Amino acid sequence: MISSRWKKVWSDFWSNRGRTLLTIVTIAVGTFAVGFNSNLGLYMNESMDGDYLSANPSEAEVYASDLDDASVKMAREIPGVEAVEGTSSVSARIVHTDGTMVQIIFIAAEDPADLTLNYLKPAPDDLSIPVYGDKETIIDLSAVSLGYEPGDMILVELGDGKQREVKLAGYMHAVTGIPYNLAQQVYAYVTPDTLEWLGGTTDGYDRLSISVAEKQTDAEHVTAVAQAVADKLERAGSTVFFVSVYQPGHHFAYSITQGVFFVLGILGYLTVLLSGFLIVNTITALMTQQTRQIGIMKATGGSGVQIFFMYMTLIVAFGIGALLLAVPLANAAATNIGGGMATWLNFFAAPYKGYGTTIIQQVLVAIVIPLLAALLPIYNSVRITVREALSDYGLGGNAKAKEETTHQNSVLIPRPIRISLRNTFRRKTRLGLTLFTLVLGGAVFIAVYNLWASFDKTIEDIQGYFLADINISFDRGYRFDKVASIAQSIPGVVSAEGWLEYTGTVEMNDDDAGTQILFVAPPSTSILIDPIITSGRWLEQGDENAIVIGNHLLQVYPDLKVGDSLTIDIDGKKTEWTIVGTYSITGNVSPPLLYVNYEYLSVLVGEPEMAYSLRIITDPHDSATQGRINDQIQAAFKQRGIQIQSTQLGADFIRDQKAQTDILVYFMLVMATLIAIVGGLGLMGTMSINVLERTREIGVMRAIGASNGDIQAIVITEGMVIGLLSWAISILISVPITNVLCYGVGMAILTAPMPVVYGATGVIAWLIFTIVLGTLASALPARRASRLTVRDTLAYE
Repeated sequence: MISSRWKKVWSDFWSNRGRTLLTIVTIAVGTFAVGFNSNLGLYMNESMDGDYLSANPSEAEVYASDLDDASVKMAREIPGVEAVEGTSSVSARIVHTDGTMVQIIFIAAEDPADLTLNYLKPAPDDLSIPVYGDKETIIDLSAVSLGYEPGDMILVELGDGKQREVKLAGYMHAVTGIPYNLAQQVYAYVTPDTLEWLGGTTDGYDRLSISVAEKQTDAEHVTAVAQAVADKLERAGSTVFFVSVYQPGHHFAYSITQGVFFVLGILGYLTVLLSGFLIVNTITALMTQQTRQIGIMKATGGSGVQIFFMYMTLIVAFGIGALLLAVPLANAAATNIGGGMATWLNFFAAPYKGYGTTIIQQVLVAIVIPLLAALLPIYNSVRITVREALSDYGLGGNAKAKEETTHQNSVLIPRPIRISLRNTFRRKTRLGLTLFTLVLGGAVFIAVYNLWASFDKTIEDIQGYFLADINISFDRGYRFDKVASIAQSIPGVVSAEGWLEYTGTVEMNDDDAGTQILFVAPPSTSILIDPIITSGRWLEQGDENAIVIGNHLLQVYPDLKVGDSLTIDIDGKKTEWTIVGTYSITGNVSPPLLYVNYEYLSVLVGEPEMAYSLRIITDPHDSATQGRINDQIQAAFKQRGIQIQSTQLGADFIRDQKAQTDILVYFMLVMATLIAIVGGLGLMGTMSINVLERTREIGVMRAIGASNGDIQAIVITEGMVIGLLSWAISILISVPITNVLCYGVGMAILTAPMPVVYGATGVIAWLIFTIVLGTLASALPARRASRLTVRDTLAYE
């Protein structure tokens, strides 16, 4: 037999289903947000690390010439080296039937099972890696979007312009590589004989993959070991081009995803904070409404402790309902979105099994936090005496009467609107809590839109270092006047500049292993670079050993400043440079880029008047024109025997960068929308309480002739006033939140703060959202108010 007090709890839970549903949904939104973020982070980290580490990845790569088995043996003898593997490769381009081209890297491996580092894995539907023979290849699964099926012939163009057809034997999974959708480059494996047929060589290696014996995730340690290998190779006669160490021991997307999860986690707990305020609002109104019932229970023998735990049990029931709703939704969202992100980032998703730490967080959010939020309102209510409770007039009954005066100008405002404005500010504490949730939700929403604009501005700033419409890289140096004249003979080409890129090693002292850098040398008269100078100046005509360093080298050597000297090893020769300026570029740039004048560097390295890349301006600058001219230039170079390594269109660069950043922003917009939804639920709850509080007042208005439309207009106008007031305040609060987001997201994802942009898009979007939200949140309470009869309202207690 259920006792009367638990019947009372059930009645409170079930009889007012609208209030119960609103409370459960409010708690569930925060519970879902926290659960989704936690599940997604744990699921992706487990899948990413599990798949990546199972491939026995290398922590560093050394790119050099004249490498052979003796070089591999020599590298293995360096202290700290665990394993070394040499690979040979050759670049080519896939020629589609529509004439477009895609960069492809062919790597020689007689049998993938013989690889000791960077293992390959079968595609999900295959039991083993496809066997490939002469003139056959297997390619990474991330390139399946190109549309090739096993058995298809792939037409490729070699560096010398010759074309070959290779048969696709099937797909494999190369988790240690960057996927095609991000790099716009395909990784493929062929036999050594096929590599030679494609223009490569198997007499030696062009890359050494290195695994260290300890501290695999310590970038400084790995860099020191890799640089020691490079130094020994150079002393043995090899020419080292580049040493690559990027997030050793982790998938290439690890740091980016951790930054995203951190930001999403903060937004998720902001949702919980807002939910807590709404619970306070709801429970306060509930306890005020039930003051007389509390008095009756006390008069019939109920103790304060019993009544206290009755209402705390009701809160637990709300929390359990929220858990039942949020937990499966959070699991489903994490499974589906995590699987999609795994495909996008090129790792296999592990079987989803749920996470105990997430369940604990969700229980805390759904039950413990609501209990803490409701503790004070319930405690204050159960302390009331029987006399005070039975003399209470219910919601709004204790409000002090005010002497109302009418300003002479207020008569110009229609009476229903005056009533709405008066009602809006009647309960200032409740209004404050409601405004807090709406303002914070709106501020975060606007700030995320500003962050989106900041990403776009960041891409524009990055493009300032690559202003050309078409960037063409050659596999070796060509006379600039020759390649420029060929390019400028194409209709639509306005101008062309020859640039030089060259590797070097910064050496700060005898004990320092050195830091690999890449010289980028534009002409001193270049108009195709617009850097962001943070100190000093940019390069000028006549500068010789002047150099401009960037924020990525400053992360390695933070004490460097304008006026300091740098010693840089170039092909075994020590060269001295003077820092004349520093620049900033966001993003993960490896190795650090150092800018010098082309005229000086080309002579220094013995390549005067030679260009390793050509940067071209077209007219007009649209994507279609760039693509057409690019095809014509490639055909002209091919006809004259000039070998192109790769091409990049400016329009494609912007499109690809935006596609990547937009996905990050979409995640944040989802969380910002959840926060906005909590604010909307708060407004709906506030309006419902306000209508309930003024039940008798509505009856009086009905008795003197107010229509359904008048009642609805008063309630909806009140909701709109609260919404618009929160919108105006949100604009101001979004400014510091935007600053924090741009700095935090920039440092977490792009290694440098992003430029702050305050755009109108988010303000307008939130205004529209607020109008719609205010209308919808007020519509149901307004409809309920308009359906009340005079008899019902005057009989209400």
